[in-house]
Amino acid sequence: MSKIALLFGFLLFSLILTNSYALPFDELSSLDDSSNKIIFNSNIIDIDSNFFVENDFKRYLIFGSNSLPDNNLHNNSLYGVKSDYGFFSVSVLSPESASNLVSQGYNVIEDSQLDFHLSEKIIPDASRIGEITGSSIAMQQYNASGNDIVIAIVDTGVDFSNPDIQHSLARDELNYPIMLDPDGQGIILTNATFTAFLNERGTLKNYEKEIPSNMTSSVYFTRDGVFLDMSQGGSGTTIHVYNSFYPQFGNSIIFNGTISDDMKIGNSHHDYIKSASGVYHFGVMYQGEFLGKIQVVPVLVVDSTIAGLYDTIIPDISTSWTDYVLGDSNPSKSKYDFDFTDETPITLGSGNEFLVFDSDYDGKNDYSAGTFGAQVLDVYGVIKNNSTTIHDSLNAINGTLLPPLDSDGNFFGVMTDFMGHGTSSAASITSRGQESYDIYNNTKKYSIIGVAPDAKILPVKALWLGDTVYGWLWSAGFENTDNHWKFSGKPKADIISNSWGISNFPLTNTSPGMDVLSLILSILSTPHSLDDDYPGVTIISSAGNSGHGYGTIGLPNASPFGISVGATTNNVFVGYGPFKDQPRFGNNTIHYDHVVDFSSRGPSSIGDPKPDIMSIGAHGFTPSSILKSDKDSKDESFSLFGGTSMAAPLVSGSAAILMEEMKNESQDYDSFTIKNILMSTATDLQNDPFTQGSGLSNIKSALDYVHGNNGIFIVYNDASYDNLQEILTPALTNLNSTTIGFEKFNFPSKSFPMTSWFAGQLLPGDSATSTFTIKNPTNETLTISINPNTLSLIEKTQFDGVTTVQQQDSILNETGIYIPNYVKLSDIQDNSTLNHISSEENPIPDESSLMILNLNFP
Repeated sequence: MSKIALLFGFLLFSLILTNSYALPFDELSSLDDSSNKIIFNSNIIDIDSNFFVENDFKRYLIFGSNSLPDNNLHNNSLYGVKSDYGFFSVSVLSPESASNLVSQGYNVIEDSQLDFHLSEKIIPDASRIGEITGSSIAMQQYNASGNDIVIAIVDTGVDFSNPDIQHSLARDELNYPIMLDPDGQGIILTNATFTAFLNERGTLKNYEKEIPSNMTSSVYFTRDGVFLDMSQGGSGTTIHVYNSFYPQFGNSIIFNGTISDDMKIGNSHHDYIKSASGVYHFGVMYQGEFLGKIQVVPVLVVDSTIAGLYDTIIPDISTSWTDYVLGDSNPSKSKYDFDFTDETPITLGSGNEFLVFDSDYDGKNDYSAGTFGAQVLDVYGVIKNNSTTIHDSLNAINGTLLPPLDSDGNFFGVMTDFMGHGTSSAASITSRGQESYDIYNNTKKYSIIGVAPDAKILPVKALWLGDTVYGWLWSAGFENTDNHWKFSGKPKADIISNSWGISNFPLTNTSPGMDVLSLILSILSTPHSLDDDYPGVTIISSAGNSGHGYGTIGLPNASPFGISVGATTNNVFVGYGPFKDQPRFGNNTIHYDHVVDFSSRGPSSIGDPKPDIMSIGAHGFTPSSILKSDKDSKDESFSLFGGTSMAAPLVSGSAAILMEEMKNESQDYDSFTIKNILMSTATDLQNDPFTQGSGLSNIKSALDYVHGNNGIFIVYNDASYDNLQEILTPALTNLNSTTIGFEKFNFPSKSFPMTSWFAGQLLPGDSATSTFTIKNPTNETLTISINPNTLSLIEKTQFDGVTTVQQQDSILNETGIYIPNYVKLSDIQDNSTLNHISSEENPIPDESSLMILNLNFP
């Protein structure tokens, strides 16, 4: 049995421990996210114990004005585009190789892993999502639930195993799932072949001569049934396995594993799983999941109808479950069945592409290994045969965007979420509330209803900065042909939701909003920017969890034309798990709708007000993937979710409801229209714009505007767009768009109205004007009061303090251990210009709405 234990400390697993996903919160909170151990154990397959070593390889984004400098870089390039003017490449290199490229004059940026912005009677809506967002009353009054609006969740992937969200998987006209994995994690190799000897009547016979040289092994039968000959006389069968952990772990993207147990495919030589060609394909899924275990799933692939056209996979999910829950406790494998005949065949378009298992046959699944049918970007060039026939609707990119199932049977794609973050993002939108959960361990059952339960989810797995752009463009309807992105005529998604960001902006050498990622987001949000027929896509991003200081908006959340979402309180978690009798943000669950301290504040580095809008971020419950930690586990499949990671998908769901209703009312809209309506109809929380934007998203109020009810109107101005465009255009000009595959990469000449007011970057003495329009959706007269305000700088003072750098800790007195050293705020009382701040006689004026404390370090 293969047994490897590693300290798995990189971002993808450490983040999961900051939140509760499908486990009681107290179990997760006791884990140290700096040294999470993942054990590569399996009784199904043996692998070299030295294979999974941690590498020093890193991913880099490389830009240049000419071609790739050498064959080594070309061979290590994951993907990219090139033109006569230069190239852009995502590559896996050693730090030494990257430094060498810098010395040659190339622009090299270390690719960054994304920060996912976390943080008996059936009782409806345990998360109070419907009440706070207004979606419950919108459903009651307007029957609006986001029906058929497609939301691309660009995140850690989505697991659709929970019955509350299975219905929401987006599908094409053939009922095939629409899923994208630009990270390249979801390739499952099934190129081991087993040939069966069939007579002219199709009866199975045993081989009595040497099997063909191009076959891995053969099929045989005995009185016990029909089997794939894995043991091969005791030597075992070596197969190729795709390494989804590369480049962090493992010497290569493919490793060899040995299977020693014969796999059953039939009960007799007349009763067995049919392969029209007589050739069975076999492989193993080998992937991680968020509880820190490895899932190993044997998979059979057959051509069920037409010889040579492979159309069906059969995962031995029961054996995988046994391996998952028993591990070391049953090294004899006595409880492993190694049997495909008791499994459910899966075909694309069947609606049953979910790899799930009900271990105790109680009608509720206990185990999930993902969803079959993802299109995976072959970033490492594993599939060498670029001539593979790909259906026209799949739009393969240079032969590297793989079909969901290879018709030759050599591979297929799966969508998984081994962090759980993307699943919670999706569930906060589309959960139908048909399951019930004992959330507070008080025997009361609660349902969890998402904000837009009839919307559709298009999952895009993107764990790296370099993969998000590919996911965005593909979701927005672009296809890459001959190194150029071309608009297909229709976006695949109506809304793109991002619950992540990059807070360490010096990494990109540009400030948030002016960086390449934010610029691309702004371009994609703008109609006619990349193609005359491109309608633009509404892109909604979490503001980040870097508050409570001002100016803490990161990238790409600082994009002025996208929608950035901050977080407010909910407090349904009071009394749950470790929060029992330890209230925060209020004394009990009745306190909500306050801005959370960790929610990032504006302004952006451009100067425009951010965030744009607010929604729930502290916290809520969401359905999670079906994955019990052991066979006797009583854990239920829900999680505590939060942060601006939750706020963004909730606004995405609200936008879906708004789009649905505007379509129903035959009202035209674009991304700016959606943003303006959401902002204009938000509920003012009485905070400054840099804290709350326009306020708390209120979808019921937005639908009132669509229907002309209750005197709801919207407001927009004619200058913000032009002022922002003036600032962004030089940055776009400096960006060589042809290196990322676009001939046209600029804002259109047309101006777009914006609710948010930005006067531009003004110098002392400058002035700016704008015309504001109040749009009344009815013919009835509205009485509107406008209260002008004059804002002025009351006072500016400065206080200097000095700290000792790396002051030795006199108590511990150990090398490398330093004492915390501060400029004491109590010293303000001794400062002649600042002592009035803490003075009762002369406090900060009540009318002051904003106080900024800048700390400058020499």
